[in-house]
Amino acid sequence: MLPTVSPMLASPAKPFDSDEHLFEVKWDGVRALAAVEQSGWRIWGRESADYSGRYPELEVLRRFPPGTMVDGELVVLRDGRADLSALLSRHALASPTKIQHARRHCPVSYVLFDALYHQGRSLLNEPLWRRRMVLTDLMEDWGGPTLLFSEGIVCTGQEFFERVVEQGHEGVVAKHFAGRYCPGQRSTAWQKIKPAHELPCLVIGYTPAPSGLHSLLVAECRAGTLRYVAELTAGFTVQAEAQLGRLLARHVRARPVVPCSKKAVWVEPEVYCRVRFQHRTPNGSLRGASFHGLLKADWNA
Repeated sequence: MLPTVSPMLASPAKPFDSDEHLFEVKWDGVRALAAVEQSGWRIWGRESADYSGRYPELEVLRRFPPGTMVDGELVVLRDGRADLSALLSRHALASPTKIQHARRHCPVSYVLFDALYHQGRSLLNEPLWRRRMVLTDLMEDWGGPTLLFSEGIVCTGQEFFERVVEQGHEGVVAKHFAGRYCPGQRSTAWQKIKPAHELPCLVIGYTPAPSGLHSLLVAECRAGTLRYVAELTAGFTVQAEAQLGRLLARHVRARPVVPCSKKAVWVEPEVYCRVRFQHRTPNGSLRGASFHGLLKADWNA
């Protein structure tokens, strides 16, 4: 029986060019590894969570010969782009009846980018280029509309990144051709490259913590209207946490200045901060948002 391997993780990086790396689209979905054996097939995610029952359409994995293990991303594709919101709605289903209905109306594709076992033999210590050759052969013989191959390019990583982001994808992953597969580890052999947009936002609330605060809730002023867009839990220094905790605690109000379903301590909207984010969700919220300093602070710390 093949082991349940943990997925290899990528380190963050900025766009670059290289003839030693493969540049692929970073598919915005749910990471999953799959194994095919004589007894059947199975698919799992991080922390070995079993996804097999959620995606019956992936029964097509049985086309692969027994002893095969692959790595990839579960996605719902809309016009060639991954729709994360649709995928997460599908991923949360537990009822077999609802899953069968979703299978017809919201089909999932499995975008494959690595082969970890072939004919029962481990490829984990093989270089990426050799693992990709195995995967290419598998896909040529047994691929289909549900099982897709993640294509890539070499050398022009910066240009590829710009084009991919313009097309609405999450970003790019750069993988060193000589790199081996490191289960459960974050390695510089794989580098994830995402766009970093920046936006001025108003602080409308916070959640406290012993050090000062746990998170900030922020709103964006757009077309003259203020609306909640994100909860920030990353990007704070210890000094910033303490400073923000002190100054926000002195300007509390009873209710949020704009509708927000979060539980928080609400404050007067008088302080702006810089917010970096990856992209917007379909409802306009900020995904991958983090704090990057104050823009304006009229209160004394």
